[in-house]
Amino acid sequence: MGFLKGFFGQPPPTIGEVLREKYTAFRRLLATNNEILEQIADLEGAVAVGSGMSTDDVRALAEAVKVRSHLMVEDLNTIAEGRYRSLFRNLDRIAAGIDELFVSVHGTPVTPACLPLEEINRGFSDVVGGKSANLGEVHNAVGLPVPPGFAVTAFAYRSFVQGAGLQEQLSHLWEGIDWEDTHSLLNASKAMQELVLAAELPQDVRESITLAAHDLYRKAPGHPRVSLRSSAIGEDSHASFAGQYSSFLNVPLEQVLRRYKETVASKFGARALFYMHTKGFREDEIAMSVGCFLMVHAVAAGVAYSVDPADAELDTMTISAIWGLGKPVVDGSMTPDVYRVARRAGEGTIERRVAHKARRVVEAPDEGVVEEDVPAELRDAPCLTDGQIARLAEYVRALEAHYRGPQDVEWALDQQGRLFILQTRPLGLAGSPAGKAVSGEQLARHPVLLEGGATACPGVGAGTVVHAESDEELSAFPAGGVLVARQNSPRFVRVMTKAAAILTDVGSITGHMASLAREYGVPTICDAGRATELADGAEITVDATRCTVYSGRLEELLIGAALRPSQRQSLPSLAVLERVTQRVAHLNLTDPSKNSFRAKNCATYHDVIRFCHEMAISEMFNINDYSNLRERGMAFKLDSSVPLGIYVIDLGDGLATAPGARSVVPEQIVSVPMRALWRGMTTPGVRWSGARPIDMRGFLSVFANTMVDSARAERGLGDNSYAMVGANFVNFGSRLGYHFTTLESVCGDGVHENYLIFRFKGGAADIQRRERRVRFIQEVLARHDFEVDRRQDLLNAWVKKLPRENIEAKLEMLGRLMGCARQLDVVMHAEMNVQQCIDAFMKGDYAFFDFESLAE
Repeated sequence: MGFLKGFFGQPPPTIGEVLREKYTAFRRLLATNNEILEQIADLEGAVAVGSGMSTDDVRALAEAVKVRSHLMVEDLNTIAEGRYRSLFRNLDRIAAGIDELFVSVHGTPVTPACLPLEEINRGFSDVVGGKSANLGEVHNAVGLPVPPGFAVTAFAYRSFVQGAGLQEQLSHLWEGIDWEDTHSLLNASKAMQELVLAAELPQDVRESITLAAHDLYRKAPGHPRVSLRSSAIGEDSHASFAGQYSSFLNVPLEQVLRRYKETVASKFGARALFYMHTKGFREDEIAMSVGCFLMVHAVAAGVAYSVDPADAELDTMTISAIWGLGKPVVDGSMTPDVYRVARRAGEGTIERRVAHKARRVVEAPDEGVVEEDVPAELRDAPCLTDGQIARLAEYVRALEAHYRGPQDVEWALDQQGRLFILQTRPLGLAGSPAGKAVSGEQLARHPVLLEGGATACPGVGAGTVVHAESDEELSAFPAGGVLVARQNSPRFVRVMTKAAAILTDVGSITGHMASLAREYGVPTICDAGRATELADGAEITVDATRCTVYSGRLEELLIGAALRPSQRQSLPSLAVLERVTQRVAHLNLTDPSKNSFRAKNCATYHDVIRFCHEMAISEMFNINDYSNLRERGMAFKLDSSVPLGIYVIDLGDGLATAPGARSVVPEQIVSVPMRALWRGMTTPGVRWSGARPIDMRGFLSVFANTMVDSARAERGLGDNSYAMVGANFVNFGSRLGYHFTTLESVCGDGVHENYLIFRFKGGAADIQRRERRVRFIQEVLARHDFEVDRRQDLLNAWVKKLPRENIEAKLEMLGRLMGCARQLDVVMHAEMNVQQCIDAFMKGDYAFFDFESLAE
């Protein structure tokens, strides 16, 4: 390119122009990164509250993120000279995947006719309905036992009614209903159901259901049967549709297709149609998915409420149980046993009310169910043992913790003593004692421990305080704990399925960790200031919505938050929003130190911008590899009392220089981070000149080490140092003696852009003494809240996303530390010197060479 420009009369760019172009691209990349993170926060916020964004708005926002992501990749390639062009292919794949999400038939996503339970989670509510989506979530995300099964999708339903030409007729019948006339409703219902039952299923739908059913039957020994359960779009959501549709139990293989059509037809029952109308739905907005699951040969079954609706103190959950299948508990036709269990783990069963159970519902020999007498010895016996009650209670607690709200759970106990979850959905408590608003008197019983900060994810969570930041601490994080840390980190994703809440002293609500917290629904307060002062192990309640932390566990607040009404939009639109958000905002690349942190693994826009951000910082960190800058007249010599031979390159607004000047004085430094670093370097007591008093062993160590590495002698005892500066940027590289130091920082008012990276390597003495010096530096940095990675005498350390004043303070500290570490390796003749130096530095005593006085 330089040759071509020269050939056409345009000289190639100078190194200074290249550096300034890279710096401009870097600053632009940081700004674009912040804009995208704000857009991601908008998407995740809409998911969190379940409202506020139409499908068109979602599409427009995804397109805006796409455009800005392209700009970030272009800027990264400017900085890295084209080494990351493969990222454009990642962007194309992500965009194509998002475009597919907007392809639908009558508002229903285009999917296979059947999906196995293993591929389903609660984000599939517009594909398989709430009932099947929740059951897939229970199995795949919560890890609780559920019956094997598959779902016939909403798209299969659309294929059926559209392919058979039914939709137009069904809509015409719906429009003709007089909702004030019962006969009109009944006649329309009868006609609709007859249309569905008389129609032929499309061949592809019929074959898909048959194959999935055969696969399911092969999973069980003997002659298994299945249950077919309605799972309409909208069911088990804000509109429960409880009891409005048909389900069929104990169905043999040859009857699955017939029962599927009958389940679909139940959508047009008179009660179901009236319910749709009163809830504001149109008939054509509701697609019927059907779940098909292996029957649990139930010894006992029932329902569990994670909160007893009649308990004003909110201390108990309720478990109802009956012999045989649980249908009589659900429809209220028989009196079950009732067990009241403490909501807190480990406190056991509070009350048992064992009913007289004369009859039970069991599987019929051929198909369906029958009612029979309970054996005499079981009629007054409890259906569940203490151990089974305790295990079921743990399942219910796990479900409430995962869904972050009270749950209505159907369960069954099989002949081998195994418990299965058959269904879970939100528990309606409005109007019950448990649903009353939290009073000021109730809150007053719990002291406020912390107020303030910023809500990264709204909600309420309670648990014990767990201070955890290192990988070891995160690995040991207990389920239900409240994670407390100094600052945000995407590494916390490891515990987000277990954490009741997250508190950080410092952090941004548009950062990567905040995004992950919203994705996982963990109540999170960032920038709380004093969260790390909370005592480890203390029980607290975190109200992230109001940025308040209370002492103790406020059940009233936990239940109240779960019951707070949300103005949810129609469920199909919300499901599209959730899946688009997953493709845009989900973060897979959480740890830059992992081998998986590579361009080829960027699967979402969030991955791309995270990768671009990290690589841009890395590329800028290595920018001082440019040589002969001074010879080319680009560098200003810094005239000062510090004898380092510092030359400063102004990338833009970093220096206040006079025209024609070739040198500057410290007072002309405008760069915020360079000024802070200089303040530290010139702290009284920090020595930059003169030799350390070296003993004979230290001299021999340096001499022997230099003889082994002859290149060291040629390098001399000190090369020039270079600082590239901008208004809020510094990249500083220095060689002092036989070690080198590099640091880079962005330090401005944008917390999310701020970072500080430090690298230290080498020395004149033997490896043992060099490692002692590096261990001293490592511990000092750790005490100043740096992340540190050390390998022998090479040290890398960093902090990110801190306020400007925090970064400035750490830069000042590093200025002092670099001066104190000068030639320190040659005098560290004993292991005890490491701790002596640490203690002295932390006290502000920088005379490290006098170890005898330090020991006194």
